[in-house]
Amino acid sequence: MINLIAACDRNRVIGKKGRLPWSIEEDWNYFLKTTAGGTMIMGKICYQEFEPFTDNREVIALTHDKSKKFEKAKTAHSLNHALSLSTKSTIWICGGEGLYKESMPLADNLYLTLINHSFDGDVFFPDWKKTFPKLISKNEVQTDKYSLEFLVFTKSSDIRS
Repeated sequence: MINLIAACDRNRVIGKKGRLPWSIEEDWNYFLKTTAGGTMIMGKICYQEFEPFTDNREVIALTHDKSKKFEKAKTAHSLNHALSLSTKSTIWICGGEGLYKESMPLADNLYLTLINHSFDGDVFFPDWKKTFPKLISKNEVQTDKYSLEFLVFTKSSDIRS
């Protein structure tokens, strides 16, 4: 199963200058708990921010640089290559913007944290509403600073076995 996982603000901002534009403990804990036990696939910039947290996780980092190797992750040069390197049945696409766009047609579900705030950013989550029209769960959380919605979408309401 392939899942996308992301957090964005109300304008779909997901990053600024190679980093998350926020630090929200509740979202971070949700991300770590939700992705535990699966393979995490992420672009090079996302990996650089996530690298300190890779222990006990299968991480595959993407780069177009054929000579690049990552210290705590497998290295892949395309999404298909990354998918072939996974040893887990559950795969988590963790960003950035280009990887989300490319993997959206392949993904089964979207785990999206909506932050009810506007942040300054230069990287955006793609519009998901046509690809993932069916909301299957919603959990609202109020932090000290922000209102969050932990949402899970799927592609269709059709259940086929």
